[in-house]
Amino acid sequence: MQRRNLLKSVSALLALGLPGARTAAQTPAPSSSSLPPPFNAAVMRVPVLVPPSADALADVRRRNSEAMVAAIEDVMRKTRPKPRIVVFPVLQYTSARRAVSGVPMSMVAVDLISKPLDQGIFAPVIEACRRHDCYVATSTQEKVPQKDWFFHTGFIMGPEGLVLRSPKAQAQSAPAVAYLRDIADEYKSLFGEDSIMPVVQTPVGRLACFVEGEAEVLEASRLLASKGAEIILHTSLEHPVIPWQALKQAIGFQCHVFLLTAATSRMIYADGKEDLGGGASTIVGPDGSILAAKGGREEGFAVAQIDLAAIEAARKQFGRNTVPAWSLYKDLYSR
Repeated sequence: MQRRNLLKSVSALLALGLPGARTAAQTPAPSSSSLPPPFNAAVMRVPVLVPPSADALADVRRRNSEAMVAAIEDVMRKTRPKPRIVVFPVLQYTSARRAVSGVPMSMVAVDLISKPLDQGIFAPVIEACRRHDCYVATSTQEKVPQKDWFFHTGFIMGPEGLVLRSPKAQAQSAPAVAYLRDIADEYKSLFGEDSIMPVVQTPVGRLACFVEGEAEVLEASRLLASKGAEIILHTSLEHPVIPWQALKQAIGFQCHVFLLTAATSRMIYADGKEDLGGGASTIVGPDGSILAAKGGREEGFAVAQIDLAAIEAARKQFGRNTVPAWSLYKDLYSR
């Protein structure tokens, strides 16, 4: 019982950002005078190494971590003002192909909440966040030992450590991954009522995070927007058969949020073979416009200015058509 209460407390702090704060759903839209000044954000288009075996996992994870920090330093050195948000593709420590090499989920999955992240494998990234006063998003295989669950979890790191974690709710993942749609009640009893798809208040705005195909479900983005999310950090690997660009622009326009997507460029195997990633890393504005992009065989980063005042401007211009009249749809969603 003591462990369960601790988990709920941790989850509540992550979801609210600060003790005593209100959830984004309860928080009124900020006035222009209370918004942070415009700032830069970056989405990375970078490769990742695939661990060839269980024995090689620790070394490959270290090398991927070093490459991640080097990419942060690169974008900070080349961009002025420095980005306050940096989004990396999915599973930047282990790749989305680790199972191909027979590396079991039990080896790669990490416990995100039992101890501070700066005491584990993500310490180098946390240190980079502190050096540059920024927030970094990616995803990881996560284990919840007390329930024997494995998740594919998007998460945000910052100078304070773990800022937010958000496991996949329903989008397809590896066979060992649990989906929140199947265990929602159990999950909420363990982590708190508002723990599914949380939103967190930060100095750069209200942030949310989701992984890969969660963006294919418009309700996921609608839910985050209804909770007050202003910026959704989307850590991804884009399959070429999905119309990703259309989906991302629709999310930005219909939900009036900034959507920052980072998609893997290449997955590199120990024998030198590569799988190319599809799509593009993009920043989409709350009016659906593409503010920055890097895709195809390009690698590096794309940067755009984030001005949260643009959210209210888009709502005023388009909200008559885009903001749902819930009285018309509530019966449908209650079935």
